[in-house]
Amino acid sequence: MSSCYIFGAGGHGKVVLDAMRKAGIACAGFVDDRGISTWGSLPVIRLVEMDVAEKPKFHIAVGSNSLRSAILQRLKDFDFFNVIHPAAVVSDSALIGVGTLITANAVIGPDARLGNHCIINHAAVVDHDCVVGDFTHIAPGVCLGGGVKVGAGCLVGAGAVILPGVSISDNVIVGAGAVVTKNVLAGTVVGIPAKTIR
Repeated sequence: MSSCYIFGAGGHGKVVLDAMRKAGIACAGFVDDRGISTWGSLPVIRLVEMDVAEKPKFHIAVGSNSLRSAILQRLKDFDFFNVIHPAAVVSDSALIGVGTLITANAVIGPDARLGNHCIINHAAVVDHDCVVGDFTHIAPGVCLGGGVKVGAGCLVGAGAVILPGVSISDNVIVGAGAVVTKNVLAGTVVGIPAKTIR
């Protein structure tokens, strides 16, 4: 069986490690190129030092959507694993892409679809029939109403609410605490109701 590694020895890596341990997934260590030797009680190695013959699996534990995407290009020949905290509630009919993290107290509703390498953070709600694109980060306490569509590479800030049926295009930033009442085509939206800022 392949060993599982966390790519990224930082704060987000701690969240991933905690969820892995709670889920019973053994972590062989961290991979990080910054020259750190240990993170917590686990070893940290550089990617070039890895024994790729053992076919390691990775979870990219980096909060930045664009950086996660760039790291994926370095790891394109490897496999990835999901991390789902046992305190999360995930519907049996939800579809989850590879390399995605679902943290404690998050709720993924019936027929929701999550893309690859997403972060669904603590206590976030992705309700029924929602679609979340690749490399999108749904921050703590976010609520996506039923049928919401969030594109790839988006950041939905902590505590934001997106009302049912609303669509968010790729690479949009929704500010913390915003309430999104209509479709967003580009840019950054903030406020109640959310408005685009330049």
